[in-house]
Amino acid sequence: MVNNTYNKINQKRNIELINLNDVFKKKISFTDEQIKSYFENYKSKYIETYKSIKLLELSPKKLVGSDEFNNLFFERIDEIDDITIQGKDFDFITQKYNLEKGKSFTFDKSGEEINSKIISDLPKNLIKDILNFNDNQPTILIEKANRYFIIELTKTKSIQKGFEDKTVKKDILLNLEKETKRKLISEIISKINKNNFNKSDFNKLSKDENVPIQKINLRSQNDNKIIKKELVNQIYAFPEKRVIVVNDISLAENFLIYIDKIKNVTIDKNSEKYQKYLNLSKLKIASELYSTYDKLIKKKYKIDINYQTLNTVKNYFN
Repeated sequence: MVNNTYNKINQKRNIELINLNDVFKKKISFTDEQIKSYFENYKSKYIETYKSIKLLELSPKKLVGSDEFNNLFFERIDEIDDITIQGKDFDFITQKYNLEKGKSFTFDKSGEEINSKIISDLPKNLIKDILNFNDNQPTILIEKANRYFIIELTKTKSIQKGFEDKTVKKDILLNLEKETKRKLISEIISKINKNNFNKSDFNKLSKDENVPIQKINLRSQNDNKIIKKELVNQIYAFPEKRVIVVNDISLAENFLIYIDKIKNVTIDKNSEKYQKYLNLSKLKIASELYSTYDKLIKKKYKIDINYQTLNTVKNYFN
């Protein structure tokens, strides 16, 4: 039991690897018509909401003529907070306390203006709060990291971006690329599952596409020096002499793998790591028992879940 757990994690694997991205890049090219067609199908995805605000940072110097955060400053802050709750606007507050007019910004969720220019003097950690503004209370006081801001939402408007927009075009190209990769990967996996893609096909793909085969020795399931752990875990789920496809969730990394050789390992009972793998084995058995029991119960009984009560309990602990 312990040896099985130890071996699963620490066995050595000799693999051969083809970087599928090198294969795909020769097949990934999109015309303006394809880009425009994608845009028309997903037009609503590219509607951007912009918030127009007036903002003023309330420093002790501006508010009470002092360089220190003294009691008078915090009294003024409390007064301003009360005034905003009463519904008074930005101009009323700046006039009452003889403050400057503040700055005006119009930006999207990423803190960019309509022309995609980054607003450098708008504190980034304020953007999320401002985007969640309640229109019923357009003027509020916000404290962030011991900095105080009076902010007024003056307008919210949605703008349909065109497919010529740089950010839109970039997003469309990324999505079209993912779709193409997904299709090509599915074709290879389908052949593998039907036993129509073996080691000779693996070698032929390398030759036909002029993409080299890398030979890699994985020392354990935690060996992520060449391939990231997410992909190594996938490799360790398959047996020897198999061709498989591994990729990350974003399809940024895609590899065709041939598992050439597996060298099994054992652990000595006197090893200092023995207890660690004994505990892992016990946890695995417990997990499998619970899973089996859960399946049995679900098969035997119909279980109705009161989701309203479940959400109430979840919210209580959040």
